[in-house]
Amino acid sequence: MTKAKTKAKTKKNKSEPWNKGCKVGKRDPFKLGEVKRIRKMLTKRGTTGIRDLALFNTALDTMLRSPDLLGLKVKDVRKRNRIMRDTIDIMIRGRVMQCTLSESTKDALERWIDYDSKKPNEYLFTGRVRGRTLPVRPRTLNRQIKSWAEAIGLKDGSYGIETLRRTRALHILKHTGNMEAVRVLLGLANIGTAARYLYDTNPVDAIGISRVYEI
Repeated sequence: MTKAKTKAKTKKNKSEPWNKGCKVGKRDPFKLGEVKRIRKMLTKRGTTGIRDLALFNTALDTMLRSPDLLGLKVKDVRKRNRIMRDTIDIMIRGRVMQCTLSESTKDALERWIDYDSKKPNEYLFTGRVRGRTLPVRPRTLNRQIKSWAEAIGLKDGSYGIETLRRTRALHILKHTGNMEAVRVLLGLANIGTAARYLYDTNPVDAIGISRVYEI
């Protein structure tokens, strides 16, 4: 193979998305019982599950897209005085987005940060080997989620990165019915976008409905 062909092939591979060839479409959210089972499973793994438990909990709490989730740094979740933050502020596409962290998530994050001796400017979720400085890649996270699902007896093909983002959003919507709140928490542009993201929805004939339900 000539040098020019090798260069062209390398360039093509770099431009290809990490999820090329993967099943596309909405991923199933985890049910509350499944969330508890995954947390229990990761806790039982001891030190090998510390990072994964912190990652799982943070993804559920924040409902962030994978690039924003994996781009988090220690200083985003812990103050200079080493106190964990209840609310984190993240700059996404030129605007600040706020996310809350539960007590159990803060505990899991603190254990992971201390265990890996992380510094404020380091990425929060790095590889398993000590000394790694690069964040976990989306491809790796996607594999992790599938393995967690499979470990508790679920079909791994139905779950992926978007599973963690949709799980809490649907839980909040189910119990409050407040789509606007969910839209804000997901950082989506409008309610219509939020509805399409959370459900398989078809275009609504609002005028037709209005004519049927005249008073």
